[in-house]
Amino acid sequence: MKILTVQHAIPTRAISNEWVIGALREHNRTHLSPDQLDLMERRVNHFFEAAGTRVRYGLKAGEKAIDFALDAGRRAMTAAGVSPHDVDFVIYVGVGRGWTEPAMANVVQSQLGLENATCFDVIDACASWLRALHIAHTYIRSGVYRCGMIVNCECGFVTYNDWHLDSLDDLEHRAAGWTVGEAATATVVNDDDPNDGCYFVFRNFGEDFKLCVFPLPMLEQFWVGPPDPRYQPMRLFALSGELLTATARRLIETFSADPHLRDADYDIGFGHEASVKINRMIAKKLELPYDRYVSTHAEFGNTVSATVPLGMSVALAEGRLKRGNKVLVLMGASGITVGVASFTF
Repeated sequence: MKILTVQHAIPTRAISNEWVIGALREHNRTHLSPDQLDLMERRVNHFFEAAGTRVRYGLKAGEKAIDFALDAGRRAMTAAGVSPHDVDFVIYVGVGRGWTEPAMANVVQSQLGLENATCFDVIDACASWLRALHIAHTYIRSGVYRCGMIVNCECGFVTYNDWHLDSLDDLEHRAAGWTVGEAATATVVNDDDPNDGCYFVFRNFGEDFKLCVFPLPMLEQFWVGPPDPRYQPMRLFALSGELLTATARRLIETFSADPHLRDADYDIGFGHEASVKINRMIAKKLELPYDRYVSTHAEFGNTVSATVPLGMSVALAEGRLKRGNKVLVLMGASGITVGVASFTF
């Protein structure tokens, strides 16, 4: 399998840390005291500093999420030199979506004119893109399909923002949502390189699923254990400290236990961008040079399943990602899902 290109499209509204703090102060000034508001601001700023968050982007008035997915798809086909007729399959990945049924991939297939493509969705939180790349690799290696596209559209999350805090205790499970940035990406792959060196490893630790949940209205019908009022439909719940610590430990263990991954030399690396601090710690533990790692968190925030392809698109545009590079992808996601991949670009 050959990755022909990775392209991205970003909403135009830049959202600073100061804007987020201002929104929180405005929505809580009537029921929190001045001292509580000041403490809230210090705690949120500390969280942003630890995560490495500076700016994230979101839809402005008049912008629609799907337009960015389609823009990324068109850019990718142009950059890859493929026509709509060439695409055999479309996989839509990620959390951002307008409905649960049918597959969001159908609207991408229809609007991009990919009439020969079968299409479906893959959802595995922030690991969705890497899961889809593994599936695409399997399809192409089997000879069933020759060319495919992986699309995500992690846009529209501002709809789910709830700035109201019942107490400062809410910061523990709400702060992660304020680091989320929006982005759409499209990846085009084909069968031009049968000796791609692709290698994938996934591990899951489902016992920790409660650490990060984006609940739907039917939550109570699927919840295991006593109800917890902190989990609210259409509001991201994330115990960031516990989630990042547990995920980092398991990611390090997975990489270190695999000689195929551990003993290789990598030209460039990408990973999930929930926390710059955690990523630096993982790189140090794995003895991976951090100057070879592409980080997008400071400029774009946590872009969910778009993080790795966004980083690849940016690295391509900047000339950091080149043909023949040995690539390492480290992914930790809620679930908990741990995924590691290596391949030659």
